[in-house]
Amino acid sequence: KTPTSQELPPGSLIIHMGHCSKKQMGIDVRGALGAGSVPLCAVVLFALATSTVALVAPQRARAGRLGFGVALHEAVAYTWLYRPNDTDDVTKEYVKKNAEYALLTRTLPYADQVPPEMFFRYVLPYSHFDEPLDDWRQLFYDKLVDHVKNNSTLEAAAHSVWPVWYRAFDKNLSFKADQTPQIMAPISGTLKHGFASCTGLSIFLANCFRAVGIPARIVGTNEWNRPEKGNHNWVEVWTGKHWNFVDAAPSKDPLKWNSTWFAEQAKLQENPPIKHAILSPLWGPEANTVYALNWREDSADVPAIDLTGNYRGHGP
Repeated sequence: KTPTSQELPPGSLIIHMGHCSKKQMGIDVRGALGAGSVPLCAVVLFALATSTVALVAPQRARAGRLGFGVALHEAVAYTWLYRPNDTDDVTKEYVKKNAEYALLTRTLPYADQVPPEMFFRYVLPYSHFDEPLDDWRQLFYDKLVDHVKNNSTLEAAAHSVWPVWYRAFDKNLSFKADQTPQIMAPISGTLKHGFASCTGLSIFLANCFRAVGIPARIVGTNEWNRPEKGNHNWVEVWTGKHWNFVDAAPSKDPLKWNSTWFAEQAKLQENPPIKHAILSPLWGPEANTVYALNWREDSADVPAIDLTGNYRGHGP
């Protein structure tokens, strides 16, 4: 992660000493140092060739900084460092454009309610699971920004997105069961077909919020703790003071936080076993577990945090 306690000039050479277990910037860490978790590695991120070098300790990188400004080179560096899917063929141009449009949201009236750490983790990332790569952010920003540009709070902005997210793209999106992993990508999947199941719609809704600078994350469980089992994904939104959950189901009903068909069942979830946990994918150093992609046969997963405790008896 790039420094957050002080600014570095654009083009700095940043060496991050941290904990890695995946390919970074085309370097196969596992192949070089053995399979599994790597205890200490160096990931070198280049912007422009300069002689400036910063050695960043993990604890300093997590320390935060005053203000809510974020530099483009910081957003690009964070993306390369923490993106979990190192086989998605993302290009430097894609990462830069994604960061540029994410940073556009820092000019919206409520942007000062989104600290840099929240921006990096829950606005900037371009994917959640292993959905196919779409260039979605510019389209989503263009379609939704007029609905939120006059809102002064995250709460008001979220309420402005809710009535239009499923019909602002020249289609009325709908729910259709058993569409994962066939339909997950926001444009080439959900928008093209006009429907998706809970995972595809959660990706779409979370991206709508992120596109206009509202921190959002997907939350879910691989198996409900009940005889009939089942699984589900939904969306949480940061409204300035705490997270609120909502089901990603197109609806004409007004937005009502923390009141869904699964709210009571979520209180019964537990960890262990991990399949009953409530988890959220995370691009960031706080990831302390993994969310298994149970729609894949090769035991794939993404870094995540465990939110089970948030739901046992109360909401996020």
